[in-house]
Amino acid sequence: MSRDFQQTHENLLACAKKHFLEFGFERASIREICKDANVTNGAFYNHFADKEALFGSLVESVVQTIQKIYSESIDKHFDLVKTDELKNLWRLSESTIIHIIEYIYEHFDVFRLLLMCSSGTKYAGFLDDLVRADVQETIKLIAELKARGVPVNDLDEDEWHMLVHSYYASIAEIVMHNYPKSAALKYAHTLSVFFSSGWQTVLGI
Repeated sequence: MSRDFQQTHENLLACAKKHFLEFGFERASIREICKDANVTNGAFYNHFADKEALFGSLVESVVQTIQKIYSESIDKHFDLVKTDELKNLWRLSESTIIHIIEYIYEHFDVFRLLLMCSSGTKYAGFLDDLVRADVQETIKLIAELKARGVPVNDLDEDEWHMLVHSYYASIAEIVMHNYPKSAALKYAHTLSVFFSSGWQTVLGI
């Protein structure tokens, strides 16, 4: 890849992020992005297949990292379930929230794109996809607890969906309301205490 090609590519990404944040994916125009980047419309297609591919180039690596953080957290939760230290599940949940918040502030604009500007792309369901995955893993976790003889209250899948969605929506508020990082980390503890107490009460653990 030539240096000029790489510079043009990075310039297109920078201009695209600005336009997507201002107008959202659907209203942003390839023509205006190219104009801002001093690139012809024809040259644009040497870099990206279409507007959604351009959007994906801005957000995909972050989506994959969040999925990795989530997957690693699930593995740790399952490891704890196999021990007698179930109370550590809630401490682990707080450390996971803090980890996610730290990552959000390293890529704040990308999370704004995902949560507020992605309508019309395959990323529009970013939050709902996380919720669905979490619900399925949580149901497996509860089954594992029961298999170990831990008495746990039953919930319908729809109930799990509502509870898990409220958890992720609370974290998303940090991005949607542009809270400073110091406040977000303070709220992380509040969220953890609130949801941990709720989970324990609802599950009867």
